Formats: sequence, C-alpha cells, structure tokens
Amino acid sequence: MKWFLWLFNLGVFYVAVHGRRDVRRKLTAQLNPGCPENICGNDVLGNITNVVHVTSLGASDAIHYVWDLTGKPSALVALCGLESKLNIRWEISLKARITVFSESPRYTFGVVLSRLWEYNDEDDVGTFTVTNASQINSFSLRQFEWERQKFDASDDFVELSVKSQGVKDLKGNFELSLATFATPDHAPMTPHLMHTENSTQIDLILDSVLTNETFENPRFAIEVILVAMEPHRDNYTVVVRKSLDDEFTPGIFKIVNVASPASVNASSGGYLQYRPVSYTHEERDVSTSTQTYQSSPATPNNAITKLKNTLFRSIFGDSVETMLVQTLNVSFGASGDGFYTKYNYTTWTFVVGYGAPLPDKLSLFVVVVATIGLGVPLLLLFCGGCYVCVKRVRSTS
Repeated sequence: MKWFLWLFNLGVFYVAVHGRRDVRRKLTAQLNPGCPENICGNDVLGNITNVVHVTSLGASDAIHYVWDLTGKPSALVALCGLESKLNIRWEISLKARITVFSESPRYTFGVVLSRLWEYNDEDDVGTFTVTNASQINSFSLRQFEWERQKFDASDDFVELSVKSQGVKDLKGNFELSLATFATPDHAPMTPHLMHTENSTQIDLILDSVLTNETFENPRFAIEVILVAMEPHRDNYTVVVRKSLDDEFTPGIFKIVNVASPASVNASSGGYLQYRPVSYTHEERDVSTSTQTYQSSPATPNNAITKLKNTLFRSIFGDSVETMLVQTLNVSFGASGDGFYTKYNYTTWTFVVGYGAPLPDKLSLFVVVVATIGLGVPLLLLFCGGCYVCVKRVRSTS
C-alpha cells in the first residue's frame, strides 16, 4: 500500500509542477475610458454605455481587448507593442466614436454579433435553411440596449455582464457575458471551453423570449461577422475536431474551430472556437443540452455597409473593405427537441482569440488516474515476470 500511495503522490506532484508552466499575462481593465460626464455621468445613459478596454501585458507584447456594447455587440483582439496605448474619442452621439491606437497593431481579429434570426422550422430539421421570407424575422442587435449587470476586474480575470429586454417585436431576457483570462485553462462555466491567455470568451443567453405567434415551430439563429487583418480575398477555414474525451462537456465529443488563414498556417491569426451545444435550462448538463448548427462562412457584398455602427468601423473606417470579412450563422436546436418554446431558454458559448485554438487538455485528476491505471498493471506485470525468472533460475540451479 505504501508504494501505491508513493506512486500516486509522485504523479500528482509531477503533473502539478508541469501543468503550471503556462504563460501568465497581467490584465488591466477600464470601463468606458475617457467617457464624458454628460454620457457616463447620466444615471440612464451611464448604465447602458458599456465599452471595456483590457490591456493584457506579456513579456514582449501587449494584447488589447475592446468590448463594445453601444452598437452591434463587438469584441476585438489586437496584438501590439508593449508601449502601445488605446484612445477613444467620444463624440456628441453615443454611437459615434473614433478609436485610435498609439501605434499600428501588428494584428487584429474580432467578431460582431450582427443580428438575431427567428425562423419557423416547419420541417423540424434544426438547421437554419428556411428560404420562405414569411417564415423568417430579422432583428438587428444594434437596436438592443444592454444594461450593465456586473463588471469585475483584477490582474487575472476581467468580466462584463449585460442584459437587454429586447426590442418592440422581440421581447425577452437577453444576456451577454464577456470574459478574458491571464492564463490558459478551462472556463468555470459549462461547457468549460478551453481559453488561452490571448482570448475572450462570450456567453449568450436567450431567456423567456416571446416568439412570433404565427410560428408554430420557432427557433433562433445568430449572424456573426468575423473580421481579420488579412487579405480580403482569403477565406476562413472551418474544422470540426472529434475527441474521445467528454470530461469537461459531458456528452459532447466535438469542437468547432473557425480559423483565419494566418491562424491555420502560422498560428499567428485569429479564430473562433466553440462546442456545438446549446443548453435549454440554467442548469447546464447532458439532460438539458441540444445541438447547434453553423453555416459556411460567406463574404458580404459590401464590408463597409455590413460593419456600419460597429467597433471596427470606428477603428479602421472604410479600410475594413481591405480586410478579411465574412459572415456565418449559428442556429440553436436539433430535430425532435421541441423547438425553442418547449423550454424558452437557450445558450451559446464561444471563444475568440489570437494564435491557434488549443486542443482540450486532460485534467490533473484524469492524468493521475490514467497514470496509476496504466502504471500499476505494468508494475505488477514487471514484478511478476521478475519473480517467475528468479524462481526458474533457482529451480535450475
């Protein structure tokens, strides 16, 4: 028994030591930096004005995260030099701002949550493939007012949570949470996505949404715009990876990576990563899970128009037309799950980052158990073999 405990403790020590070699960054966050008193000092406007700037300092560079909830919800990841600064010039209009870096970013990537689709899934296929315009409603997320619920910031973690009651023809509780971290790890919230020190996690919740009364089988989808500082004629690559391990997201053995060419070829681009799962209850587990489906990335006819009223236009202006801009739709729900109205609750969680998406890492517990599970039989086999050999030698002599 003593040697068994010794082996266990050795395994725990080894994995604990080697598992802490991840890079750590120092985070500094500002809420509405430089916002004038007539906007952020106002009790009403101040709570619905949500622009967060996070500076993530590494050994040789700085990553700037900008989360903008004043227009279409946008999240930017910008790789810059250590001395780089970000300045937001607030104009008379809340939605008219100019965002300027003190030096040109080495690379930028980000997403825009452009609009929600409500559609009538008459054939119960789950995917957003409806072509009849009368069975689709479109709602621009620019029209949503996001009221701040929580803003937490430390050297290791920054989080912003906001909530909206929707718009005239789509009432309900819509929640968004954005978070970034100083070190790579699995997020504490299910589906426990793997984030790096160079990424932002975004969580969307649609709760108690009043659907169109004429839609018997209502579902929702969201349009996402991807924007990368790469040639506009390129394309994003979608890779669905399968795994034998569902430790962190029970029942889900797939992970979807949408990566820019620079991320695929040199691990120095941008990516969006998520598990194709949506939850139909606050308690997120296997029994409350359903699927998500994604369309292929497509290039919009006019990037300048598509990115109107977004963070990216305030930074890059009309030069967004030279960048890699594509859109995709992600729908929530699968055939036979009862549609949105069965539970009136759905979620989607994803990560946006710089570099290459990390594969899932096994937890310390699993590694130790696997080490013991494999090591003990091998040790017994070795000891048994030695015993047999020694016994034969003695018998021969």
